[in-house]
Amino acid sequence: ELASLQEPLLPCHRLDRVTSGLMAVAKSREAASAMALLLRERRVHKYYVALAAGKPKKKQGRVIGDMARSRRGQWMLTRERSNPAVTHFVSAALSEGGGCHAFLLKPATGRTHQLRVALKSLGAPVLGDPRYAASSAGCEARAYLHAAAMRLPGGRPSLTAGGRPCTVLCPPVGEAAGSRFVSAAFSAWWESTFEGAVSEP
Repeated sequence: ELASLQEPLLPCHRLDRVTSGLMAVAKSREAASAMALLLRERRVHKYYVALAAGKPKKKQGRVIGDMARSRRGQWMLTRERSNPAVTHFVSAALSEGGGCHAFLLKPATGRTHQLRVALKSLGAPVLGDPRYAASSAGCEARAYLHAAAMRLPGGRPSLTAGGRPCTVLCPPVGEAAGSRFVSAAFSAWWESTFEGAVSEP
């Protein structure tokens, strides 16, 4: 179907290079413009999942602060709030997860490396992240950060069938997802926590 399209697909947003999962593309300029407006108005709800080897400083809440460039291509969170990055999160220890904690992340803004920096600030960087968790990167097949769901509001016929609200789930599956994302412990957490949270308004 994609090969038969007469016009090129238009990316509506981006993912960090280490992040897998769901990405929205538009089949028309009208849809791209409608999506861009929703993103600017923060009416698109995006959900990510991540794994960390460490226990976070708090189990749930909000990470907020300005972001500034640091060294070696990293970003850091500051205490200032003139133009803050905002990330809501909940976490849980995985049963039989070898000390891993699973995170459901819902960014309210879209800064470069925002989620990776947020987890780093909680003392639980993304497992396998080559930039913010270098000690684990060499032991893992990938950085365990995945764009897992997106919810669009209604009222935009160019985006969804009949202009109805739409939620798209994209669980990490298959060999490329990495052994920890396809483990029984993570699957149990996904079914008990993630799917229910995404369905909430």
